[in-house]
Amino acid sequence: MFGAYLRAALTVGVAVLSAAILNFIVPFLLPYQGPEDGMLYQAFAAVANNGLFLMLVAVAAGVLAAAVKESGAGVR
Repeated sequence: MFGAYLRAALTVGVAVLSAAILNFIVPFLLPYQGPEDGMLYQAFAAVANNGLFLMLVAVAAGVLAAAVKESGAGVR
């Protein structure tokens, strides 16, 4: 389990850096996605606004999956 925690800590650092880069780049890409009330524009804006949260949820899900795997739940 220690390995899963170590990987998660490193992944959180990468997620923060990726979210910072995403927040820097997406405003330059949004004008090419169509009108501001369009669904594609709104989807890109939502991912840019919630990118870090989504990445942290994914890391937490990975840690939970590693915990379930190591616990042997469901194995007879």
